[in-house]
Amino acid sequence: MSGPQSASTRCGRALRLLIGVVLLTSWAATAGPARAQNGTEDATQPTPADPESVIEAVATPAPVVVPTPGRPDDPLVHITQVGETLYTLAARSGFAASELAKRNRLTNPYLLLAGQTIRLPQPLSTNIHLHRVGAGDTLIGLAARYGVTPQHIRRANALACHTCLAFGQLVRIANAGLASGLPHPFWFIEVWPPVPRQGQVISVRVSATLPLSGIVGDLAGRPLRFTQKQDEYVALIGVPALLSPGVYPLTIQAVPQNGQASAVQGQVQIAAGRFGYEQLNISAKLSTLLDPQVNQAEQEAIEAIISQFSATQRWQGPLRWPIKSKILSYFGARRDFNGGTLYTYHSGIDLTARNGTPVRAAANGRVAALLDLPIRGKTVILDHGRGVFTLYCHLSEFAAELEQIVAADEVIGYSGNTGRSLGPHLHFELAVGGVQVDPLTWLEQALP
Repeated sequence: MSGPQSASTRCGRALRLLIGVVLLTSWAATAGPARAQNGTEDATQPTPADPESVIEAVATPAPVVVPTPGRPDDPLVHITQVGETLYTLAARSGFAASELAKRNRLTNPYLLLAGQTIRLPQPLSTNIHLHRVGAGDTLIGLAARYGVTPQHIRRANALACHTCLAFGQLVRIANAGLASGLPHPFWFIEVWPPVPRQGQVISVRVSATLPLSGIVGDLAGRPLRFTQKQDEYVALIGVPALLSPGVYPLTIQAVPQNGQASAVQGQVQIAAGRFGYEQLNISAKLSTLLDPQVNQAEQEAIEAIISQFSATQRWQGPLRWPIKSKILSYFGARRDFNGGTLYTYHSGIDLTARNGTPVRAAANGRVAALLDLPIRGKTVILDHGRGVFTLYCHLSEFAAELEQIVAADEVIGYSGNTGRSLGPHLHFELAVGGVQVDPLTWLEQALP
């Protein structure tokens, strides 16, 4: 019996060894980016940037992308906005509040969150018209047909522009004279996305029934600064990556010309982001930069700059990539330095770059600061207006001057290894409303 058992045992060991070799080979093929992220020597020798290359993510783990839901095409679905209640919705839709509560299984009909989805029951009230857009239909034509203003239809259907009607689209048209449910002079308030996540940008749009002499606001303890865009007032603000998920207050106060100030209050739900986790090992010569007080002092210095505001918008379209290379580390990743010496998060994205690679402006802007910081090293900060800033860190040298006006794609510095860096690369940040946010979305689409 011992002979056959020994042979079987040897075969089993050989099979396990073969499987182990296959798994080790597979792991080695994908572990390079992980080692770079964990601060080994692979991270110190990045691949030279190819100006014509496509951006490729090599960082692990990648964050889980949670798509923002689009505005509903179904005219029977309504996303609640700031200041709306079940009773104001009932007045506008022609249904009883109790019917809306029953339809949507609301246990507390007095509490509606901005971004909450409410389904209107069938059949529609005679106060609401449903119109399917046909050939030749225009917003002005529909407004004349139903006796309302084009802006009335646009707001009721969350149309992005006056020419955004699509053939076959169902348009919801309320009878003229129906109140918005908001106090004068507010007509419409939109918070987008409906349920923002950590690290995202929130857009707050306000429409008024008459011109305003002033409008201010506050969300989760941070100021909202509005600028007028056509017939609306728009504010941008970032959600801190470390802000605890939950429900936060929103207040907006408007002062009409030759009128009395009026305020609206609401609640906005903030959801958790889906970020990765990184373990980084810093050499002894940089260990002093793991002091939490050093990190806090630098963050306060940065916030003093990125919290500034100018009403002039300098950027156009999506942001440009400052370097066409590969992503080494994503925004928001929770970071553990040297086995628990410092816990923090990644406030931007890291891009591979050989020392001395030209770094270009992501958009038109003003050089707000040229800094030499303990953590970020040599840093250029650009002000793009409306509270939007970009930061370019760990540079070897500057190629711009303070207060200089630069154009998108203009060289503003050269990549390097200054500050708390494991090797030559570019650390790129986007800040909105004094808060660092994930820049990836806005490298593909324009900020509101």
